[in-house]
Amino acid sequence: MRRLVVMAVLAPMAAGCFWAVAGGGAVAGAYIWKQGRLSRNYNQPLATTFEGALHALNVLGYKVTRIDRGEYRGFIQTPYNKTDTLTVSLEKWTETETRVIVRAGVLGDRAISEQVHDEINKALLR
Repeated sequence: MRRLVVMAVLAPMAAGCFWAVAGGGAVAGAYIWKQGRLSRNYNQPLATTFEGALHALNVLGYKVTRIDRGEYRGFIQTPYNKTDTLTVSLEKWTETETRVIVRAGVLGDRAISEQVHDEINKALLR
């Protein structure tokens, strides 16, 4: 029975569809790479995290082309290369925690997504 439980837990990771790494700073835990999107929770309200994401994109040299901001969700879009876009989606989890999902390009570029998250984290720590 124990072997079955271990296999059930490890199977998704072995298949390469799940990836989590412990975070730090303003981060509320791990980040997850799934289906071309890198998700991470931040210990900040939605409004603060949204401003941090805008600042991070500016620092990285991206020109924001679309902003959609609501009480429970936010969305930021910018050109990523000649044909693709980079999107940052924000979701209010609690009054003091926000989920941020970054996707670069159609298939997702993990390195670029990590870079955006790193800058968001820096912006929230300043």
